[in-house]
Amino acid sequence: MTDVPIWDPSERLLWGMALAIAIICGIYFIYKARNREVLNEKIIMYGLSSLPLGFALSLIFTYFQVFQVQGDFNNGTFFGDYENVGSLYEVLGRLSYISLGIGGLFYVLAFDKIIKQTQYSLTIFYAILVTIEIILPLEGSIFNTPFSTIARSVFNFAISLGLLILVPIVLYLYTKWSNLEFKAVSSFLLFGFLSFVISLFLAKRIHKDLDAYPLILAPLLLILGCCITLLPTIINPKILSRAFFLWVLFAILTIPFLIVMLVIDIVKKLETPYVIEFLATFIFTYIIFFFIIKNIRSEIASKSQEAEKGLESQVLGIFTRPQKVTEDEVIFHRERKICLVCKGNLIRSIYLCPECDALYCIKCSEAISNIDNGCWSCYTPIDPTKPVKLLEKVKEEEKKDIKKLKIFHKH
Repeated sequence: MTDVPIWDPSERLLWGMALAIAIICGIYFIYKARNREVLNEKIIMYGLSSLPLGFALSLIFTYFQVFQVQGDFNNGTFFGDYENVGSLYEVLGRLSYISLGIGGLFYVLAFDKIIKQTQYSLTIFYAILVTIEIILPLEGSIFNTPFSTIARSVFNFAISLGLLILVPIVLYLYTKWSNLEFKAVSSFLLFGFLSFVISLFLAKRIHKDLDAYPLILAPLLLILGCCITLLPTIINPKILSRAFFLWVLFAILTIPFLIVMLVIDIVKKLETPYVIEFLATFIFTYIIFFFIIKNIRSEIASKSQEAEKGLESQVLGIFTRPQKVTEDEVIFHRERKICLVCKGNLIRSIYLCPECDALYCIKCSEAISNIDNGCWSCYTPIDPTKPVKLLEKVKEEEKKDIKKLKIFHKH
C-alpha cells in the first residue's frame, strides 16, 4: 500500500484539546446526575455521561495507536503505511474497542433500567461484545481469519452499529414522552452523538487509508459534538421552546453532510461492508429525523394534547436548567417577566401566586388548575376551591420512597 497522511502537529494539538473537552463533558453530566433527586433522572443522566467518556477513552487509545504506524515526515505531515506497524498497535486498538464497548454498555444499562420490558437484554448483548473483545487473542487466527480482523469486525459491525441504532431510538422515545418545550433537547443530543461517531470513524484506519478528509476534521467534530451536547444545560430555555425549528435545522445540517461523506467514501472505494453500514445508518438517521419532526408537528397542531399529557411528562427536562421548585428560578422568571411554565413573555393578563410571587400566564395557570392545581414552586392552590393534586403526588412519592428504603433495610 502507498503511504497516507497519518498525523501532523496541529492535528495532534487539536486532538489533545478535543479529548480534554470530551472528558470534561462526561464528568459534567455525572455532576448533573448527582444533583438530581429523582432516581430515573439520575439514571438517564449517568447513561448519557457514558457516551462522551466512552468515545473519549476510545479515541485516547487511537491517539497513541497512530504513533505505532511506521513512516516519515514530509512537509510537516507524518506519512505512513498501516501495513507496517509497531508491536503495540494491536494492543492499543483492542483497548480502543473495549473502551467504546464499555461506554455503550453503561448507556444501554441505563435504558434497560428505565424500560423494564427489555429485561436487560441490551445490557447482556453489550456485555457479550465487550467480553469477546477482551478474551480474543491479539495474535493467531481461526478458520484462516486473524483474531485482529474478528475484533475489528465486532467493533465496526456490532458495538458501533449497535450504538448507531440504539442511541437514536432512545432519544426518539425520550422525545416522544416529553412535553413540547423539551423536545428540542434531544436534537442537540442526537447531533452531538453523530458528531462523536463520525469523529471516531475518521480517526480510524478505514477512513485514513482513503486520504480523502483533512486530518483536523475528526478532532474538530469531537469538539463540536461536545459543545452541542452541553448547550441545552446552559442556554436560555426560551430557545429550547422552538422544537420544530431546531429539529429541522439539525436535519438540514446533518443529512447533506452524511450524503457528501457517503459519496466521497464510494468514489474513494471504501470497502463495501462499510459503505453498506454507512448507507444503512444514513437511512435510519433520516427515518428518526422524519418521525420526530412529524411528532412535533402533530403536537403543535393539536394544542389540546398538552393538557392531556400532564405536567409530569418532562423526561428531557432534566437536561435543562431547573424550572420548578427553587426560589432562584422564581426570582429569575419574575425579574424577566416570563411565565414559569411556558417561558413566554408576560404582556397583559397574568397570574401571580399569592404565596411565593411566581408568575404564570393565564393559559398556563388555567392548565395547572385543571391538572394539578398547585403552584410549581410552593404548591399553593391555583384555584382555592379545588384540592391540590400536585401536593398529593409529592406526598405519595415520598411514601413510596420510604417504603422502598424499609424494604431495602430489611434485606
